[in-house]
Amino acid sequence: MRKRYCMGLMLALAIIAALCYLYILQNNSVVLEMADGVPVLRVSTQQSTNLITLWQDEEDGKSYFFLPSCIDHHKITVGIDSVQFAGETYEKGDVFTWEEDTEHIVSIVDDTYGVSHYGITFMKSENVPAVFINTESGDLSYLHEDKANFEPGDICVVRSDGITEYQNILPRISGRGNSTWGYEKKPYSIKLSADYPLCGLDKGDTFRLLALWREGSKMDNKIAMDLAEALGLPYTAQGTWVDLYMNGEYRGIYLLAESVSVGEGRVDIYNLEAENRQNNPDIDKAASYAEEDNKGYLLKSGETLDGGYLIEKDHPKHYEAEANGFLSPSGDHFTINAPKHASKEQVAYIQGYVGNIDTLVQNGDPTVWEYLDLDSFVRRFLVDEIALNTDTGLTSMYFYKDKDDDKLYSGPAWDYDNAFGERNSGEGLYVNYFETIVNNNERLGSAIAWYQKLYDTPKMYQRVTEEYEEILPFFEKLIATGIDEYADWIGASVKMDRVLWEDKNIKGDSSGKYADYYANVRYTKYFIAQRLNYLCQRWGVTHEPFTVPSTGQMHTVTFSVYEGVVGTMEVMDGMELWEMPEYDASIYQGWEYEYSREKYSPYIPIYEDMGFYNAKWQ
Repeated sequence: MRKRYCMGLMLALAIIAALCYLYILQNNSVVLEMADGVPVLRVSTQQSTNLITLWQDEEDGKSYFFLPSCIDHHKITVGIDSVQFAGETYEKGDVFTWEEDTEHIVSIVDDTYGVSHYGITFMKSENVPAVFINTESGDLSYLHEDKANFEPGDICVVRSDGITEYQNILPRISGRGNSTWGYEKKPYSIKLSADYPLCGLDKGDTFRLLALWREGSKMDNKIAMDLAEALGLPYTAQGTWVDLYMNGEYRGIYLLAESVSVGEGRVDIYNLEAENRQNNPDIDKAASYAEEDNKGYLLKSGETLDGGYLIEKDHPKHYEAEANGFLSPSGDHFTINAPKHASKEQVAYIQGYVGNIDTLVQNGDPTVWEYLDLDSFVRRFLVDEIALNTDTGLTSMYFYKDKDDDKLYSGPAWDYDNAFGERNSGEGLYVNYFETIVNNNERLGSAIAWYQKLYDTPKMYQRVTEEYEEILPFFEKLIATGIDEYADWIGASVKMDRVLWEDKNIKGDSSGKYADYYANVRYTKYFIAQRLNYLCQRWGVTHEPFTVPSTGQMHTVTFSVYEGVVGTMEVMDGMELWEMPEYDASIYQGWEYEYSREKYSPYIPIYEDMGFYNAKWQ
């Protein structure tokens, strides 16, 4: 009897939960209104309400409403005096239905703003949560003036099923990034009012919003994070895709990522900044100092010198803007990210500690492994080497040292928007899947040389090959199904993002090699497959060759110069193009891709109809 009662109770609870869920979905409403003379949609769920502003393309005059995935219908309620939609007139309170990816002729009649006419296309995301952020000023111009500028505001996160996951004040939003900050689609950093596991990520109060500007497939950073986690690299930052709305404006698809910082749920080492603050109540007003090879703050020394430190091998230009840091004996620049306020004594300690390691590495002294954690160095090396990451050794390369621990650890892995064959600048070294970061770092110079030295030691080389062989099943699944599943998951968001940003996305700087998004997805699979096949050969690992993706379709490749078309050819999907039409180098500059404006490389396959152009010298 008791068993039947429990089963009945469980069934009743399940029915109640289902009815509550349906009630929430049924209370998703979209109301058309006017705000400051511009049409807006008031999107309401059972738990929150957010505004979405009509985006108007200044170049072609078209207008778009980019809707979040939580909207499960195509119905809009008229919240103004009158709307003429698709030739029919709707009064306030009436409901009309829109069709996706169809331009609708809309005339809006409003007492305050008069009559306005628009050609509006509705697009809707799928699967991806929506993050709505409103700044205190209601404008983005101040934030975009300088990445150091910040504002408070409020934040609301709505899941794709319509549940409002998080809604609160937002103490701070600011810009972030180095070279990525220079693009029109800006990356951001947000600080919550308290620790929270936002969108299922590890609990914390600080998150990054990565703009994915350079990523053709929008997956490079995510795949690198997945790889680092699969390898067991400690404190790997994780990320998930979101649609970002700022002050009602749709800003595109972003990767919401955990921050690389010290704390629970992040790099969980001794919090030296907290100790410094306890010993220095006026730490935010502390004077800074700068010497020839180090810099920091003039504080009381505190009781602890040996940890915890989170340091970053940084580009000299980026180092200049940082408050704490030092140079190694080899001249490499390291920023001290934690503690945020490092005392002169602490800077001297970590500089001496890293300097000793640097000397041992440069001298090929095997005792260096008494100070380096082999597992983390091998695993971080594999992430960088498989991804053929252009930033390796140059910037965004993190290390940490904990209190009461003599070893330096490599990681967390971070910043992979110039990876997986995405970057084809300079000599084209990073689209050549036969290359290695070891050779490239040495060839290009100005990069930390530890990998070159450590890679040659038997201890690291053996572990690299062992760990590489063990990670191959991860890639088998990734290439077979994982990348395609990701593409299906974010495809609708990417489609909206490309409408918003493609014309502004400066080509020739890794913004995607193909006009079609799914061609960029196939290229990501292609590069990884070719890369793994090469590394298996290089490291003597026996494995069934990874298959290069191909639809079997033929594509037309067109070659043009200033005077016109000089030739065409048919190339199968996924094939490389090794023979190009000859030209007079005294007259023409060399072949480049018409879409991406990148220089031709035989390592970039044909995945759609493509054009090449050869410009004249000025």
